[in-house]
Amino acid sequence: MAFWHHIYGNQATISPMGLFFLLLIRTFLFSAPPSLNVHDFGAKGDGVTDDTQAINQALQAAHDQQASVYFPSGTYLCNTLGSDGNLLNFHADGTQGLTIYGDGSNSVITTSLNQGSVMLFVLAFGPCSNLTVKDLSFQNTHGMITAQTRGLFFMGKSNQYITNLTVSGCYFNGFSTALGGQGINNWMITTNYFGSPQGHDNAKDDTDPAVFLWCYDNQNGLCNNVTITNNTADGYSGTGPLSALVTHRPMDGFVFGTAYGITITNNTTRHFAEEHYNLQPRATNPADTSTTLISNNYLDCSLPQGCTNTDGSPHRANYGIRCDISNAVITNNTLVNYTYGIIIRGIEYPNTHLHSYVITGNQLHAATDPTTYDVTAGILIQGNGNPVTDIRMTNNDIFTNLPDLPNNARSIRVERTQNLHRLLITNNNLHIIQ
Repeated sequence: MAFWHHIYGNQATISPMGLFFLLLIRTFLFSAPPSLNVHDFGAKGDGVTDDTQAINQALQAAHDQQASVYFPSGTYLCNTLGSDGNLLNFHADGTQGLTIYGDGSNSVITTSLNQGSVMLFVLAFGPCSNLTVKDLSFQNTHGMITAQTRGLFFMGKSNQYITNLTVSGCYFNGFSTALGGQGINNWMITTNYFGSPQGHDNAKDDTDPAVFLWCYDNQNGLCNNVTITNNTADGYSGTGPLSALVTHRPMDGFVFGTAYGITITNNTTRHFAEEHYNLQPRATNPADTSTTLISNNYLDCSLPQGCTNTDGSPHRANYGIRCDISNAVITNNTLVNYTYGIIIRGIEYPNTHLHSYVITGNQLHAATDPTTYDVTAGILIQGNGNPVTDIRMTNNDIFTNLPDLPNNARSIRVERTQNLHRLLITNNNLHIIQ
């Protein structure tokens, strides 16, 4: 009682003993979880020794001891694939406030397996909160294979067990999908670098998209409140010509899938063969009204020289922002060298009702080389037979050397929409480049 009187009493002073107990209580309440070093479990980080087993032991101890995991600078080779198709596993259920981290680009987790795999699989069978993965480099150097490879995947199950997840300051190179997840509430993805030294050779070359970030929505869970900000993504980060690849293609895109409340801001993307952003209608809860915001991004839609289709013909089309999620705001983005700029494409979803779009303040610079690019439209809306409602396109600037023609608008085009309700197109500027 005397101790607390020293703290809260009138003109209080703290005795030395009281100060000791106060510091002890503060340390107990506010100290971070302990941190485990993967070297203490036998990981070498020399790029030669297979560190898979040692790292998995460290990750298991982190779960059991409620501890963070640290990867000192080094190259951690992981080439032992488990029966589950994963190299590394972290069971996150029951954890709170843990961090898996390293020294940025100097802490490399790599594999050279020519097999489908997930480098680090994070699974929560029960609640997990405030998990952070940061400052690590995930690398896959496999050759051309016919299976998916993933860098970092989070599975919170249909119970949405993972809450307040952060992935920051990480490097991803050489995966067909670098980062994916489901069963997540509040996911921050920030200041990461995504590269593809082998372009589409890094990917399973079939109908699966070759993208860096995939937000899932199915029976195993969905993604709520996803923020994707200040990342850099390069669909072909190799130094040689595309002719040196088997596929002659960069990656398809940066973001794919859907989320219930998604914000994509201040990202820089370049060298993709398809949509930089491809956001799909929500499957689990189609009536959800959470907002999608795509703003202040820079999209360089330029195709690397020598880009071809699977049949060997020149690949002459690219896509900037495709947003088939209703209730979306697309604003203040800059797109250069596009053939399709901003797309809302309902034709592939016959049961979807497109509604509530604000497309404003975007700078759209069409490709000007007609031999390499087939420019179609700056802003394109395609319906599906259902009513299209509440579309507002204002104050966009479209720069092109191809003027609009009768029945062939290359600036703003609306197609296959028999029932349009509350459509406003105003104050947009078409700039013809001579």
